[in-house]
Amino acid sequence: MDRIENRDGSTLIPIAGGDFLMGTDPADAQKIADEYGWRLTRLRDESPAHPVRLDPYFICQYPVTVAQYDRYLKETGAVPPQCWDDPRFTGPNQPVIGVAHWDGQAYAEWAGLRLPTEAEWEFAARGPDGRRWPWGNEWDPNRANTRESGVGHTTPVDRFADAGNVSPFGVCDMVGNVWEWCQDRYSDDFYTFSPQANPICTKPVVHYDAHNVLRGGSWYSIAERARCAARYDRFPQMQRRHVGFRCARDA
Repeated sequence: MDRIENRDGSTLIPIAGGDFLMGTDPADAQKIADEYGWRLTRLRDESPAHPVRLDPYFICQYPVTVAQYDRYLKETGAVPPQCWDDPRFTGPNQPVIGVAHWDGQAYAEWAGLRLPTEAEWEFAARGPDGRRWPWGNEWDPNRANTRESGVGHTTPVDRFADAGNVSPFGVCDMVGNVWEWCQDRYSDDFYTFSPQANPICTKPVVHYDAHNVLRGGSWYSIAERARCAARYDRFPQMQRRHVGFRCARDA
């Protein structure tokens, strides 16, 4: 499969699909907990590590940018997201922020795309060899926009590409900068019953427990939260200055 230039200005990276181990095994979880002085229960939603098989798909090389979202707003008349007038976050090549889950879905539909599943996102970020971060298993604060970088706001989506924030498949800026919405509903025990082929959590909506999954960490996150396997969840209506998205599509 070749890369695709999409109508919204995104470059779609082909992922051939295949098998990988999703999540974090108990030994690695204990190591992470010890490293950060956390209780092991903080990592329980990443376990058990389990085999997943994905069909081929495409995922966008970068998160959706302010310039792309501006075009979408002008063509559709949609309501601008939060922080749209904050100059710290509105450079044309910075990732759009302040978008709710359904804002991401609406944009994706307009662009002829969709949000990635949680499994698709993780495979695209860590590759078949199960890396902790897209570049490998050793943290490097110069490779991603997290709290350690000291930037204090979003950066252009290609800012850390040359530094190595690139996955084995060539997908960029997957950790740090902004948390990214996924299709899935969040369930802290989903990995205990997740299907092996093309998993996606469709947990029924309950008003007090209707969170969706986000992945990748942000400029506001510490390095541990920016691991490829780290999971985060929030209500789909949440609009924050550290939350954005990227799109995907079927092959």
